[in-house]
Amino acid sequence: MKNTAVLKVVNFAWFQGIWWLVILFQNSAVIPVLALIGIWIFISPKRVEDIKLMSAVFVLGTVVDALLTLSGLFIFDESEVLISFWPIPIWLSLLWAAFAGTVYHSLTAFNGRMVIAAIGGAVFAPLSYIAGAKFGAVELGTSMLRAYIFIALVWSVMFPLCFYLSNRFEAKQAQA
Repeated sequence: MKNTAVLKVVNFAWFQGIWWLVILFQNSAVIPVLALIGIWIFISPKRVEDIKLMSAVFVLGTVVDALLTLSGLFIFDESEVLISFWPIPIWLSLLWAAFAGTVYHSLTAFNGRMVIAAIGGAVFAPLSYIAGAKFGAVELGTSMLRAYIFIALVWSVMFPLCFYLSNRFEAKQAQA
């Protein structure tokens, strides 16, 4: 897929589809989401970079949301823990990986603009979690305002960090 504008739209729609799948169906969406991630990796013009970034953000995001869950900010139904040793529902970890799949593609406008990325992460990521709570995918362990503030603080770091990592992986790939 070579057309950049089409690729960005496809990538954006791909992520939105995954977001809706996991929010509406949680564990029942795991297999379809894995398939969609596999399809993206297959068609991505930045396959190697996507795999590296998606893997790193899968782990990093899992740790971040596990810490937020341990802190009581997020509460998940026990039945959502599909894998007994995994600290959060696997669908949420997969959502992190899918999010990373947008960094090289539909979110490139934020690349190199760390302050704007921090603001964008702080403004929009909490809305995603709050929407997830409204649909019953997660319960917030505090008021919506407090949850928004905590998530905004986390994402003001995480979103720029995703671009930092993407640039590192891309530079290493260019050297190879």
